[in-house]
Amino acid sequence: MPRGISNWSYKDVTSFLTEHSFVFFDQKEGSHEAWICEATEAIVEINFHGKNKAFPERTLETMIRQSKIDKKEWRKWASR
Repeated sequence: MPRGISNWSYKDVTSFLTEHSFVFFDQKEGSHEAWICEATEAIVEINFHGKNKAFPERTLETMIRQSKIDKKEWRKWASR
């Protein structure tokens, strides 16, 4: 389970994005996926290297910026 912005797995990120109106958009080269929110036109690129492996914090920070969703919302979701 994620804590704040630490220990987020692929499953955690995609669950969060799905709950915030993002949908899978495209499989990029290799292990990169693109998720899009049509309402905000935000695109989040996820570097997928295993469903249970935690993302480094800097990688998650990049995904947070790309999502255009306030970091507080990410933390709130993680503390449920």
